[in-house]
Amino acid sequence: INPFAGCAPGWDCPWYYDSAAGFCKSEMHQTETYVIYRTTKECCEANSDSADCIEVSKREAAPFPFRIYPDRPMQPPPGGRSRKYFPDLSNKLNCVYSLRYEDWMMTDGYEGYYLFDNAGDCCDMWYPTRTDCPDRGSIVTPDAEDEAYYMGPYQGSNYYFPDFDKNSCARGRDYPAWM
Repeated sequence: INPFAGCAPGWDCPWYYDSAAGFCKSEMHQTETYVIYRTTKECCEANSDSADCIEVSKREAAPFPFRIYPDRPMQPPPGGRSRKYFPDLSNKLNCVYSLRYEDWMMTDGYEGYYLFDNAGDCCDMWYPTRTDCPDRGSIVTPDAEDEAYYMGPYQGSNYYFPDFDKNSCARGRDYPAWM
């Protein structure tokens, strides 16, 4: 089992020193690299005298592939906001009813497409083929959605994820990168 399978370069893939480049690199598929480090700092301190090794290494790393919001704390919905049906585009993939829709959904030009007073309008617009629309369960909050990114990338927790090869659930950190 590869503990780094599905890792994101520059985020949770290990770092190694590339002597030809003169800085540390983080790549998903490292071949014949036996000395690896958890962070750029550890890698640079062990291998380079350059004062800008950390900066260059991070700059040269592939950009993180997902949008993350490191300074987006979970806050109560602003006063005056009313419950609406809206499409949960990244978690439930269904219409949900809540106060916790994204702020951008309220901006001019978007509100008519994303916020609805009744379930039928939302379902007809976004999920016309779903027979279980709207989802009656609780919504996934932004904090839960981004939980894996707020935690340390080398935390010890494992996650349940679908193992499509076995048509079952698996537990661990060896899940595909797109998850």
